[in-house]
Amino acid sequence: MSLLQGLHLYEIVLMVLGVILFFRALFLMKSSPKSGAAYFLISAIFIGWPSVKSIEFGKITVELNNQTEELLKNPTEAATRQAVVENLKRIEGRSTSDPHIITLIARAQFATGNEAAAEANLNQALKADPKFPEALALRQKIASIQKLDQLTEQVKSNPQNEAAKQELTQHLAQVAKEPIANPNALATVAQAQAAVGNKQEAAGNAAKALQISPNMKRASELRNLAAVPR
Repeated sequence: MSLLQGLHLYEIVLMVLGVILFFRALFLMKSSPKSGAAYFLISAIFIGWPSVKSIEFGKITVELNNQTEELLKNPTEAATRQAVVENLKRIEGRSTSDPHIITLIARAQFATGNEAAAEANLNQALKADPKFPEALALRQKIASIQKLDQLTEQVKSNPQNEAAKQELTQHLAQVAKEPIANPNALATVAQAQAAVGNKQEAAGNAAKALQISPNMKRASELRNLAAVPR
């Protein structure tokens, strides 16, 4: 990873100034050793601080990736979710042009329910590399979950429409293959499952969504789903 990854603009400026001061220090070492030493010390600080921040950024992205994986395996684990949120706060404002890192951040944002930020970062990742597989896969996952709402409404509005119910069942089967930690997405899946008659699965996902986010907009309907005997 480039040493410029994850750096704010002022940190990049500091690093550039540090390099300039370093060469200035080398020039002064013979004619004015004291001045040269002072310039060398300042240049070391200017170069060292951004370098440390860039290395720290790299470590956080690795942690975030691992934590997101754990959250997807156990979406109701509050400590893991909080760890993901905290690491996101540490790196969301930092600049990067690496589509892998941007997608990693988007994936964590979507998993924790920050869908708007995830979409924005996905757009940035695909702008950097329109064919980046991980970004395309995440976009497809999000689009598939969003489509569930549309299909579910069709079935709810006309329960006798077997074609609509079949399409929803097939689409739901594809979505269910992906691990989901986003509470809104879990709610969407639960409502789709209820619409096609999968009451036990609907109750399970509704309960998960409520455990993660008890006050979501669809809380009332989800409580009714979660109350279904499993």
